Amino acid sequence: MAYLEGRLRANGGEAGEEHTGYILEVEADMSAVENAGEIVGEQAAVTGEVVIVDYPERGKVLVFRATSASAIEEEEPEEEAE
Repeated sequence: MAYLEGRLRANGGEAGEEHTGYILEVEADMSAVENAGEIVGEQAAVTGEVVIVDYPERGKVLVFRATSASAIEEEEPEEEAE
C-alpha cells in the first residue's frame, strides 16, 4: 500500500470534465530531470521514488524524487469520416 502526503484541494474543473474532484499536491525533487523547466505547467508523466527528506527548518517531508519526466501530449479528437 502506498502512502502519500500533500495538500489536498478540490478541483472545480469544467463541466463534463472527467475528474475525481480532488488533487493531492506532493512536493517533487526534479533535480535529476534535465528538462524539468520545459514541462512546468504541462500534464506530465514522472517516474521515481517516494522518500522522506529531513529538512533542518521544515522537519521530515515526504518528497517524490523524480528520475525522469516528460510532457504528455493531449490527443486531438479524431474526426469522423462521412
